[in-house]
Amino acid sequence: MKKQLTTSAFIITSALSGFAHANDINPQLQAKLDEANYLYESGRYREALDIVHWLDEKGVAIDHDFYPVRLGTLLPLWKRLSSSYNPARTSYNSKLKVTIFDTINNPQNCTSYDDTQVMLDINGSYDEFITLLENKEVDYPRVWQRCWDQASTLAAVEHASKPLIESYLVDLSDHFDSYFVPLIDGLYLQCSDYDGDEETECQDGVKDYLLGISLSYQNAAMIHYGLSEAGSIGGSTLKLLLKWQNVEL
Repeated sequence: MKKQLTTSAFIITSALSGFAHANDINPQLQAKLDEANYLYESGRYREALDIVHWLDEKGVAIDHDFYPVRLGTLLPLWKRLSSSYNPARTSYNSKLKVTIFDTINNPQNCTSYDDTQVMLDINGSYDEFITLLENKEVDYPRVWQRCWDQASTLAAVEHASKPLIESYLVDLSDHFDSYFVPLIDGLYLQCSDYDGDEETECQDGVKDYLLGISLSYQNAAMIHYGLSEAGSIGGSTLKLLLKWQNVEL
C-alpha cells in the first residue's frame, strides 16, 4: 500500500512538470536544465551540481512556471547526482534537513511543504512525511490547510491516516464522489481527443487510475469506517465504469 503511495504522489508532481514544459518555461532555464542533464550523463558531476544549485536558487524567481519543473525534474536529478557524487549528497541532505525544519516550524510555507513531500518521496521515506503531518495536526488542527493538495490527499488515503482524513477529507465516500469521480470522468472524456489505439490506451490508463484510487479509498474505509463506507465507494466506481461502457457501445 505504501509503495503505491509514493508512486501516486510522484505521478502528480511529474504531471505538473510536464504541464510546465508544455507551456514553455524560460528558454534560459530550459537550456540550463538540459545542460545539467547532459553533464550528469557525461559524468561531469561538479559542473552539473553547480547548475542544479543555480536553478534551485534562481529558477522560480526568473519564471514561476519553473516551480513544478523544479519539483518534478530538478530535485530528482539532484537526488540521482547525490548517488554518484558526494558533494551532491551532502548538499541534497542539507537542503532536506533545512526544508523539514522549515515545514514543521512554518506550516504556511508551501514551498517547504512541497519540497519536503517530494524529497522524502524520492528518498523512499514518505512514511516520515505522513508522521510529520500527523504529529503537527494533533496539536494544531487543520494546520496544513493552506498547502494541502491532491498528492497530500492521496497520501493520507493510501496511508489510511485517520487524523489527516478526518481533518481534510472529512467523509471518504463523499470526498471520492464529489472530487475524484468528476475529475477522473473528465480525464476519460478527454481520451476522445485521440484516435484508434491511442484512444483505447488512454481510456485503459484512466480506468487503471480510477481503480487504483478507488481501492485505496476502499481500504482506508474498511480500516476505519467499515464495510458500508467501503461498499459505497465501490458502488460509485462501478457506476462510473458502467457509464463509460455504455458510451463505448
